[in-house]
Amino acid sequence: MRPSPFLKIRQREPSGRLQRESVAEITATATRNRIRMGVRPGDARSQLAGSVFGRLCLQQEINARQYEAGCRFAIAVIRYAKVMGFASPNPRSLDMLMLGGGGHGEEAGDAEAIAKTRRRYEDMFTALNDAPDGKRYLKALKACILQDQHAELGDLRCGLNILCRLWG
Repeated sequence: MRPSPFLKIRQREPSGRLQRESVAEITATATRNRIRMGVRPGDARSQLAGSVFGRLCLQQEINARQYEAGCRFAIAVIRYAKVMGFASPNPRSLDMLMLGGGGHGEEAGDAEAIAKTRRRYEDMFTALNDAPDGKRYLKALKACILQDQHAELGDLRCGLNILCRLWG
């Protein structure tokens, strides 16, 4: 029986396993994909290029202050979910958890830390809901930052500006 013409003939390691891709090949593939998504070649190896929200910052669609507010939003939502015992808003991405510590240093049973986390989340949620189109802004923030999906850029900017005023 002839091998399929679609199979790539690969060398084998001394143990008999197929050779894996080298780090250089993996990096080149990731860099090509990021450039295809609209990132400049010089920024393709940046950590920001790995998410939709980071790419918006690299492409200067949002400024650094708005990016920082979005990161604080993600941390606040993740900490609140952890304190309340909810599932992680985005189990697929650990980058946002590692971004600012994600609350790993806090003890879940400390009443003062729990109250502070809940108060920060409720203040943020109230500020977004008090805006005229706050529900749209919150939806855009959750989609772009927590779920790593594209969202309406105008709604995202408005939501980030509200957060900048709240924490600024």
